[in-house]
Amino acid sequence: MKLRTDHPIRPQRAASVLGVVIAIAVIAIAWFGYKTFLSSDDTIDENAQYYDVEQGSFLVTIVEGGTLEAVNEISVRNEVKYPTKIVSIVAEGTFVKKGDLLCELDVSDIEDRLDEHKLAVETADFSVKQAIENKKITESQNDSQITAAALKVEFAKTDLDKYKDGDWPQLKRNANSAILTAKEKMAIDKDSLEWSEKLSKEGFETEKKVESDKYTFLISKERLAEAEETLRLLEKYDHPKLLRQYQANLDEATEDLKRVKSQAASKLSQEEAQIKTAQNRADLQRKKLVEYEEQIASAKIYAPEGGMVVYPFVSFRSSSQTMIEEGASVRPRQEIVKLPDVSQMKVTIKVHESHVNQVVAGMGAYVVLDSLPDQRFKGHVQKVNLMPDQGSRFSNPNLKVYSTVILIDDKLPDVKPGLSARAEIVVTNLTDVIKVPLQCVTTHKNKQVCYVKKSGKDEPLPVEVGMYNSKFIEITSGLKAGEQINLSPPLSADSSGLDKPLVEDGGDLPPTKKVAPQSKSKGGSARSGGSKKGGSQWQQKGGGDGQRKRRAPSAEMIKRFDKDGDGELNDAERGAMIKSFQNRSKQGGN
Repeated sequence: MKLRTDHPIRPQRAASVLGVVIAIAVIAIAWFGYKTFLSSDDTIDENAQYYDVEQGSFLVTIVEGGTLEAVNEISVRNEVKYPTKIVSIVAEGTFVKKGDLLCELDVSDIEDRLDEHKLAVETADFSVKQAIENKKITESQNDSQITAAALKVEFAKTDLDKYKDGDWPQLKRNANSAILTAKEKMAIDKDSLEWSEKLSKEGFETEKKVESDKYTFLISKERLAEAEETLRLLEKYDHPKLLRQYQANLDEATEDLKRVKSQAASKLSQEEAQIKTAQNRADLQRKKLVEYEEQIASAKIYAPEGGMVVYPFVSFRSSSQTMIEEGASVRPRQEIVKLPDVSQMKVTIKVHESHVNQVVAGMGAYVVLDSLPDQRFKGHVQKVNLMPDQGSRFSNPNLKVYSTVILIDDKLPDVKPGLSARAEIVVTNLTDVIKVPLQCVTTHKNKQVCYVKKSGKDEPLPVEVGMYNSKFIEITSGLKAGEQINLSPPLSADSSGLDKPLVEDGGDLPPTKKVAPQSKSKGGSARSGGSKKGGSQWQQKGGGDGQRKRRAPSAEMIKRFDKDGDGELNDAERGAMIKSFQNRSKQGGN
């Protein structure tokens, strides 16, 4: 606000008033600090309240909230393998009998696929029939070809046998007969020649006749030689040749028969493979057709047992789940309806990690329903999970709770699952023990203490604690009945928790151990020499029993913070690196 010069209070006076106000505030702050100092010096606060320590009994229990659930329930899921929507569904809370229609899903797309697939099945069946007919044709052709090849083998064998048993003996006989005839003719011609020569010497025959007989004898002799040569050639050349030719024809016909049979078997195998492939394709198409029909039948969901319809709980963290209602999309195997058995119920609670070691299976418990706050029902701990609940860590990663099932033993009235409930687990009932309010125990100089009223001031008295509940804690040693303790411990009491330092000022430090030097990395090595501006990348720093060296920055760190690009860090660049690490540490980074 701007001061007006025409106001009775001048600016100088206004400044002096402001100074007086500031002085009064400083005095008030100093007085409050002095009172705080007196309080921290264990001086009794006039407004302090005290509790008279007593010896008695108190119940150690764990109270947590949960939801009423059925121990046994039937989960009805979507058996349609394709994304679909809910056409109709019974209202939640409705009591149904076995076989009643619970839900009907939209399968119009599957019906269209079914109509298209019927044509595919007919085409596959026609392919099977065609493959079978092709096999029959191939079998007929194979039979004809095998028969023809077998006839060739038979004919070749007949020709061979005919030659060996008929043609060759006949040829040999003919050749021998020709030789015999030639010999007979030559003998006759020789006798004629000798008779003509004898008559010619006696003058009864002419020389011309002798010359004619001599010529005839020579011709007969040549014919005999020809016949003998013919037999020799026949035995030495023609017979082996013809024998091998007929044998070769038989061998070729036999091999051709084998080839025909092998080709016939190969063709038949191909046709059988075609039939099998066509049948498999038809079976797959028919199986798919049956699957579509079953999917259409699965679209109508009937109650497997009687009971009350309950919709499944949809977590707000789940992006894949939707509310169960008409028109909602559902995925395959999604839970649609629950049919709980309300004859036996349970409550699942989350027990904090600080109490979970106190809870074991079989412990007694009481359950109170929020809808029936005046009634409590007996139960017992059925199971305590060994691992923390993962779902609770989404909202608070540091929270560690364990799912614990409380089984209700008493018969419940006509209630429905899903009601809010509170379960109180009875850990133990302590009798004849020293008990104090929970807030009376605090920490002072790393010890648990209670501030006891003695000689006009509060003195911190070390105590040992035992079990506790939400109000009281057991004191096993350190206090006696009748002593007065402060219900509000002084503010100077030490804090305790995860943020408390583990090493106090002036305390013992952990020993420093020598480690092997870091190996060189790519792009550079850890330098042990001085920097360009007199700074050292290896600094001596006191601590522990001696001095230790701070490791030189790696090549990646040098590359990141080296602004001038000389490959080394000066004082300013090193300071920027350290400041970056400090900021990351404050933000919880590594």
